[in-house]
Amino acid sequence: MLPVAIVGGGPVGLVSSILLSMRKIPHQVFEQFPGTSIHPKACGLNQRTIEIFRHIGVEEEIKKHRAPLEIVGRTGWFTGVGPQSREIFSRDSWGGGKYENEYLQASPVQYSTLAQIRLEPILQQRALELNPAGIRYQSKVTSVREQRDHVSLEVARKDGQAEEVKAKFVIGADGGRGLAESLGIGWKGERDIVDMVTAHFKADLTSIHPDPRIFISWLINPRLQGSLGAGYLYHLGPYYPQRAAKEEWVLAAPRSRNDPVEFDNATMIDRIRCSLEIPDLDVDLLSLSQWTVNARVTESYRSRGGRVFLAGDACHRVPPWGALGMNSGVQDAFNLIWKLALAIKSNTLAAYSGLLDTYEEERKPIAVRVAQNSLKNMRSHANVMDHAVGINADTTTEQNLSALAAYFDPTHPENSAKREAVRKASGELDHEFHAPGIEIGWFYPSADINNEGVKTRHGGQIKEDGSFNSTQYCPSTIPGHHVPHAWLVKGDKVVSTRDLIQLDRFVLFTQTSGVWDRAANNDIAVHTINGEADNWSDRDGTWARLCGVEKDGAVLMRPDGIVAWRADSFSSKLLNELPSIIDRILKRA
Repeated sequence: MLPVAIVGGGPVGLVSSILLSMRKIPHQVFEQFPGTSIHPKACGLNQRTIEIFRHIGVEEEIKKHRAPLEIVGRTGWFTGVGPQSREIFSRDSWGGGKYENEYLQASPVQYSTLAQIRLEPILQQRALELNPAGIRYQSKVTSVREQRDHVSLEVARKDGQAEEVKAKFVIGADGGRGLAESLGIGWKGERDIVDMVTAHFKADLTSIHPDPRIFISWLINPRLQGSLGAGYLYHLGPYYPQRAAKEEWVLAAPRSRNDPVEFDNATMIDRIRCSLEIPDLDVDLLSLSQWTVNARVTESYRSRGGRVFLAGDACHRVPPWGALGMNSGVQDAFNLIWKLALAIKSNTLAAYSGLLDTYEEERKPIAVRVAQNSLKNMRSHANVMDHAVGINADTTTEQNLSALAAYFDPTHPENSAKREAVRKASGELDHEFHAPGIEIGWFYPSADINNEGVKTRHGGQIKEDGSFNSTQYCPSTIPGHHVPHAWLVKGDKVVSTRDLIQLDRFVLFTQTSGVWDRAANNDIAVHTINGEADNWSDRDGTWARLCGVEKDGAVLMRPDGIVAWRADSFSSKLLNELPSIIDRILKRA
C-alpha cells in the first residue's frame, strides 16, 4: 500500500514527488510516456515558481540553462522577421528594463525563461536523486477506483501486463487527459476556443531578427489576417554551455479554415516561412503539435471520497498568453503537499480532512482568475493591438496593407493617431507583460482567519471597484498573503525571509528578543529579526517596513510561505493561545 501515487510525470507530478521525498513520504509516479516531454510547451517561470524551485534545490541548475536575462525582458510586434519585415512596436516585459528594480524588490529570485523540455530533466534528476525508484515510465494508469480506506489504480505496464496498485492517496497530475471525468468531476468554462499548431524547429534567425533582444515576437502579418493568422515566435536556445548559431525556435499559430485537417511537416514549414516572411528559410523541423485553446476549471479539486486530488492541467486548462498555466500547477503542488503530509503522518484522514478541503478552497479561485485573465490576454492581441494598427481579419489583404502603410508613413494624415493608438494598446496589454499582481500577488482570502484584509482591501491588492489588481504586487502580512521578501543577515549568511520556510513547521517572525521564545515547539520555529547577537539583522530595513506589526508583535508563516496569523503586539494571552490558533488554522479535529 503506497502512501501516495502520482498520476503523471510532468512538472507538477515531478515537483509533487520532490516535495513528498523531502518529507520522507514513500510514493511512486506513474507516467505513460517513455520519458520527459519532447515538445517545448511552457517556458515562462514566474518568481513564485522559481521560489519553489529554490526551496526544492533546483534553482541553481535552472539558472545555468535558462535564457540570458538580457534577451528575455522585451517583447515586440512585427510584420515578420525577414529582410523586408518591420517592427511595429516593442516594450519592456517580465521584469526587464524599467521593471527590473520592481521585480528585484518583490522576491529573492528572478523571473526566468526555460522551455519545459529543458526544465523537466532537471526536475526528473532531482526527483530520482531523492527517490531513485520513484518514477515508473511507460506505465499508464487506465482506471482509478476510490475505496473506503484507499484508492485502487489499474496500471498498464510497458510489458503489456496490467497491474493493480493501491495507495492511501492519489495526486492526479495527468495534464487533463481524463482523470477528472473518470472520477465524475465536471468542468466549467470555455473549451475548444481556437485550434492551434505549434512547431519546434531550428533555423538561423538570430542574425536577421529586427531586434535580437526580443524574446517573443508577435507577428501582425497583413497577408495572414494579422496576428489571428500569423501567430507568435520565441527562441529556445539552448543557451548552455553556449549559444548555437542555428538556434531552436517555436512558432505557434492559429489554424485557418483553409488549413488541412492534419498538419504534416511540409505544411508546417510552409506556415513558418509565410508567417516570418522568409520564403527560402532553411528549417529543420524538430516536432509538431496540434492543440486547442481552453479556459476551463474543474468543479472540484478533490474526489467525493476525499482521497484523490487534482493538480495542474488536471484541474485547470489555461490559455498560454501570460505563462500562468504550468506556474499555477507547480504552485498547486506546493499548497497541497504540506497539508497532505500532515494527514499521512497523523495516520488519520478525519483529523486533517478540513485542512485538505482548503486546497480547493484556496487554489480554485486562483485558477478561475488565471483562466479568465489569460483568455483576455489572447483576445486582446487582435482586439487591441491589431485594431490599433488598423488590421482586421474581416477586411481584404489590400485594405490591411494600406492600413499598415499608413502606420509607417509619417506623412500620412492617420499616422499620428495610429502611433498613439498602438502605444495605448501596449499599455492595455500590461495584464500579460507587466502583471506582478497576478503572477505573485495572488492570495487566499479564506485564510484570513480574522478578516483583517477588508479594512485595507488586502493592502491594495484589491482595487476600489472590487477587481483584482493584476499589474501591481502589494506585499502584505495580512493572513492569506505571502510573507513579504526581505533580506536577512546573520554573520556571513544572507537569506530571504522566504528562505526560512520549514517543511512541516510554522515559522514565527518577531523583532523583540525573549517575548515569543516560548512559542517554539514541534509546530513552530521562532526567528527574531533585530540584529542582536545570534539573531537576524534586517539588512535594508524592509522587514520593519512591511511586517505590519509592532516590534513586539509577530507574524506566523505556514510551510508554503503564506501568512497564517499575526499579532500586532505581544501578550501572554496570545502566546498561551497559540496552540489553539494552530489547531484553528489547520482545522485540526
